[in-house]
Amino acid sequence: MIVVKEKIKTLVDVMPMNEAENLLTYIISNFQLKSNVDLWDSIEEIEPDEIDKQIMHEMEIDPDCNDFS
Repeated sequence: MIVVKEKIKTLVDVMPMNEAENLLTYIISNFQLKSNVDLWDSIEEIEPDEIDKQIMHEMEIDPDCNDFS
């Protein structure tokens, strides 16, 4: 199961934003969580660490990167 979850995470990371939103909409409308927890409430939000910030900065200044905003 972990391999499947990792593949899904990787897929979503490389998808264009609109396709990722479509996938999320599909998942929400076709699958139920096992608990009554709201999907968005169950996602933990964390602040980016220094490595994340460095990667985001490098993406912003690299002309070969896509626009991720």
